[in-house]
Amino acid sequence: MLREGTREVIITSCCHTVNLLVEKYFPSLLGCLAPVKSPMHAHCEDIKRRIPDAVTIFIGPCLSKKDEAYSASIDAALTFEELSEMFDRRGIVLEKREDGGDGGEGGRARLFPVAGGILESMTYKNPDYTYLIVDGIDNCLDVLRDIEAGGLGRCFIEMSSCTGSCVGGPIMEKYRNSPVRHYRAVTTYAGESDFDISQPDPSRLIIERVARVPKREMPTEDEISEIMRKMGKISPANILNCGTCGYDTCRDKAIAIWQGKAEISMCLPYLMEKSERFSNSILDNTPNGILVVNESLEVQDINPAAMKMLNIRYKSDVLGEPVVRLMDPTPFFDAIEGKRPIQGKRSYFAEYGRYLEQTMVYDRTSGSVILLLRDVTDEEKERAKKADISRQTIETADRVVERQMRIVQEIASLLGETVAETKIALTKLKESVEHDDR
Repeated sequence: MLREGTREVIITSCCHTVNLLVEKYFPSLLGCLAPVKSPMHAHCEDIKRRIPDAVTIFIGPCLSKKDEAYSASIDAALTFEELSEMFDRRGIVLEKREDGGDGGEGGRARLFPVAGGILESMTYKNPDYTYLIVDGIDNCLDVLRDIEAGGLGRCFIEMSSCTGSCVGGPIMEKYRNSPVRHYRAVTTYAGESDFDISQPDPSRLIIERVARVPKREMPTEDEISEIMRKMGKISPANILNCGTCGYDTCRDKAIAIWQGKAEISMCLPYLMEKSERFSNSILDNTPNGILVVNESLEVQDINPAAMKMLNIRYKSDVLGEPVVRLMDPTPFFDAIEGKRPIQGKRSYFAEYGRYLEQTMVYDRTSGSVILLLRDVTDEEKERAKKADISRQTIETADRVVERQMRIVQEIASLLGETVAETKIALTKLKESVEHDDR
């Protein structure tokens, strides 16, 4: 391809992630992507050609190879991490030793997994081209956009999605990943020339690159309007086109939602508005009163429940006013100064005719004191009623006991008189009987 020099831009096809990136998101650049099989694909096909019954398994630090394995002749793709886990489960410990292969000056293709390795392994470079090394997904995206905009020409680009190329892959073993050390190991181990092996016919290395962009129908204007409404884009003032969702305009986002490529929840203003509405709904409908005061002890917010408890007709009557107009400010001072916080304290507010349970929280970040109020008037009245009933019961019991004791004493008194009279009568009877016996 370089000798022919007919392509304005040539992008290497070794990295499957880069291939997918172009096929899915930059289909207009398919002509720039080299129509050449990846080393993994070519190697496995060569093994199958020489050993038809062979099972080929690619092992490396790349997740994209799993996707490529489905469309190529590879039977399986494993990561280094998966291989290590398999060895650990089976108790297999590999012996570390030098490669017993050809060695020597061969093995220049071993440079492939490091940034610049493809360019280093090439035997011919057309002087009409500029040779670039691009690694890291963000850099790849920038270069592809630049090519798409016509900013680059007569370039041969070695492109890798991982920083440092394959030695910086996402599935290098945990705690063992050292791109610099790996780069040095690869470059030291690689030779200066190629192994003396037979080369396949170039036609066997060609692959057709096709766009993978799914064809999607467009929604109608009514469908777009309905989605925009659900996103809260009801008026031009709501259509911010802020780009935080990744789409240039709110309309583009609505189309993407209809096509199933996005979610309504991806809209930041929508989420913020929804969160605010949710918070306001809680404040407006909770039965507990909420009063917010700043560090100057001025009322910043008050919800309907608190307004009812404190006999406030309009919120505007108290917003910005000193809290002393509503209640004793001492607990607010104590909260700001870091003294013991109020937790479930019950007090009677005579001016409102209510018993209120108070819990106070000081938020240093916002400089606000939040007072939570719960109307416990009915509970306190019920408690007082029960206490009154208990007191009346005790008083009644005391009266009954006192009366019973009085009755007992009267009975005892009567019994005492009767016994005395009986004793006198019996004594006289005894004396009369004794006199008759004489």
